Amino acid sequence: MGQELGWRVHSPIDIQFTPLDQIELDGISDPEAAGKAANRAELWQREKSHLAVEKTSWLHLYQFSTARGWENMFLPNGAGTVEWRLGWGIDVPRGHFLLILPPENQVDGLQVPTGILSSTATSRMSRENGLSIAVRPTQPTTIRRGQEIARIVLLPSDSLQVRSLYEEPETADLNGDAGA
Repeated sequence: MGQELGWRVHSPIDIQFTPLDQIELDGISDPEAAGKAANRAELWQREKSHLAVEKTSWLHLYQFSTARGWENMFLPNGAGTVEWRLGWGIDVPRGHFLLILPPENQVDGLQVPTGILSSTATSRMSRENGLSIAVRPTQPTTIRRGQEIARIVLLPSDSLQVRSLYEEPETADLNGDAGA
């Protein structure tokens, strides 16, 4: 039953991934010069930093249409991960979260880090570019269209705030008698 919980996310495309060597340039006044000094051909601006990467053709192969125009499906995300923007949104009720899980049968060479997205984050994603999942290519690997790449599970916020109650065991004194 646990394996049937949630929805399966399938790849909309055929793609050949290779590992993505990334260098994060945070707080640097001239990120372009720093990227060149690190021998990186591309510079990607993220929210508060820049990521310098080697020229990687698969990052540019696929795009999808948005209200603002065409957007890349893949964006460097830091720590060797890539944001895979799927181009479709999801409406998560307020007070719920999305749990992102790797597929049951993981693909050799492609890791899907487990993550949790709030309804606020998914709402923002849906308004901008649709749902995104993080993936980390660890070796050259091919994903085929229709192949499962992740699983998503809707969780109520109460399920993330579970606490257990326990009583402290009585401690023994030096004579071996139980104390309070």
